[in-house]
Amino acid sequence: MKTLVLDAFSGISGDMFLGALFSLGLSQTDLENELAKLHVSGFHLTVKQTERSSISGVDFDVVLADHQHKDNGVTEHGHHHGRNFQMIQTLLQKSTLKEKVKQRALMMFKEIALAESQVHHKDLNEVHFHEVGALDSIVDLVGAAIAVELLGIDQIVVNNLADGTGTIKIAHGVVPVPVPAVMQMRLGTNIPVQQRFDVHTELVTPTGMAIVKCLAQSFNVTTTPGVLEKTGYGFGKRATGSLNALRASLFNSKLSAQEVAQTQDQVMLLETNLDDITGEQLGDAIQGLMELGAKDAWSVPIMMKKGRPAYKLCVLLAPQQKQQLLEYLFAQTSAIGVRSQLLQREIMQRQLKTAKTSLGEIKIKQLSYQGISKFSLEHDELLRLAAKWHRPVFEVEQQILAELQEKVN
Repeated sequence: MKTLVLDAFSGISGDMFLGALFSLGLSQTDLENELAKLHVSGFHLTVKQTERSSISGVDFDVVLADHQHKDNGVTEHGHHHGRNFQMIQTLLQKSTLKEKVKQRALMMFKEIALAESQVHHKDLNEVHFHEVGALDSIVDLVGAAIAVELLGIDQIVVNNLADGTGTIKIAHGVVPVPVPAVMQMRLGTNIPVQQRFDVHTELVTPTGMAIVKCLAQSFNVTTTPGVLEKTGYGFGKRATGSLNALRASLFNSKLSAQEVAQTQDQVMLLETNLDDITGEQLGDAIQGLMELGAKDAWSVPIMMKKGRPAYKLCVLLAPQQKQQLLEYLFAQTSAIGVRSQLLQREIMQRQLKTAKTSLGEIKIKQLSYQGISKFSLEHDELLRLAAKWHRPVFEVEQQILAELQEKVN
């Protein structure tokens, strides 16, 4: 499981979010190819690696052609330049984006549209807001939905979400911070937002709040399962007197998707005997343990006292995970006692690569240990190529392994 942790100490906006994801490795080409499925023109993306306060990060922006209006609040007197919610909905439905991406983007647009309609006492489809329909906002929100999918992010955590104080000028005049649309979106939620009294401007934009409300699952989490793979910063455009950036950290709790540099490590084995658990409950427990970052989890059929059939549930983990996984076992299974022991392991070094083969590109693991080298293929990847070429999986696997070995030789 991949968890994206956002440290929003200086707020969040659409460009900050995408800048942060670019700093984690999001491909500009891949994002542009997906955005092209909207069939909307008149913009291009700029992705600049830069430094602020001696910290390296990404400054992302959507540059509009022909002096188009950017997201700047509500236009007055009916002379609007943006699309309304219904237009956005039609635009997404006609696109060839993945269904999951469409749903995420539509959910965010609807949140903003509902908030603006409530603030201005207008019907949802009577309101033409830049926040809903300006081209840069469309790119920011659809881009955010695409980026989450491209990076394979399973869940998002937002920590330290902060907004400023004072007032800010928008199309209708001067309004308080947080701006009305952001306050409207917070109604009925328990999203924790702290106010920074040292910053006298907006830090959380309507686009940023929509991303938080629709995509985040947890807030102010102190412990994140998995290995911290990458961290980076997406820069904002506000002058706040301090670093205006969104920090993003990517954690991976799936062992098979992690690179390993060492050949030895120390692990802990937890074991518990269970004679009153169903097969479904056992499967759920093993899945939950793996999602929390266990290195492995399995069960062994055993016979207990009075001739009762039972299972021994075994969990392999890093020693520092002991308390977290112990609490999970006691809370989520019928376990009343758990044995533990420290073990030394010899392990192969593991590198994750993408290999080009005659059947197409495939993600592989290259394994090595003291001169011994071999390849490991993910079954899901083999299934994908087998379906593409209408061939049995074992034939695809044999052909790819033979080609990889030939390249090595």
